[in-house]
Amino acid sequence: MSERTFSRPVRILRTALAASWAMLSLGVFIPLALLALPVDRRQRVHDVCSVLWARGILALVGARLVVRGAEHVSRDEHYIIVANHQSILDAMVMVAALQPLTSVRMVARRGAFRIPLMGWGMRLFGHISVDPRSMRASLPGLQQAQQGVARRWSTVFFPEGTRSEDGRMRPFHNSAFHIASRAGVRVLPVTVSGSFDVMPRHSSWALRKGTVHVLIHPPMGPLEQTHDAAVAASTACHQLIEAALPRSPSEAPLPVSA
Repeated sequence: MSERTFSRPVRILRTALAASWAMLSLGVFIPLALLALPVDRRQRVHDVCSVLWARGILALVGARLVVRGAEHVSRDEHYIIVANHQSILDAMVMVAALQPLTSVRMVARRGAFRIPLMGWGMRLFGHISVDPRSMRASLPGLQQAQQGVARRWSTVFFPEGTRSEDGRMRPFHNSAFHIASRAGVRVLPVTVSGSFDVMPRHSSWALRKGTVHVLIHPPMGPLEQTHDAAVAASTACHQLIEAALPRSPSEAPLPVSA
């Protein structure tokens, strides 16, 4: 369960410290990863730096990370990773939980790529820009995601498209599942719980300390290369992730067999 609510000054201070770390650390991590590229074509330095960056943010806002199901992830395989979306912290949660297990790149809204330093780093290291309002504008990013997962790394989608208003799941878009089908890779479902209590959508500040639980389910697929197979996988994945969500977003997700 999450701990007591922060006072307003503490909320502001912790969030300001996290934001400062998020920006200032990138001033070191991005040049370091770029300098390493000539001898680090697999971008392992980027992966290590991204974990340090994400864990620093989570620690400063008071979020403790607990990961279950790591045994379902193989370093020899790339996945389309799909997760529910409770909070702005979820991108950091996915990086901190999954980057040590399989090299991951994020699918993010186009606006994130306009943020100084962070957006530049995302473009340089293969993260994927999409526009949820326009499928046509998103096509280049989705094609990039398909090529990336087939050749280089796992790709993280939040197929709800936006953060939950109340901790409950929204319907899934099917793009991630079509990409998995066409790329011939398996889908890795992930249930996230607790980030909503730490920093929900309606808040600009970290509200309280809390534990963020990540439950990694067994992979699904590979999928047949048909529209119906992608839609069926989307429905099944939504049901699996939702069934594992606790009644309260702050509690640990329930283990569910695939």
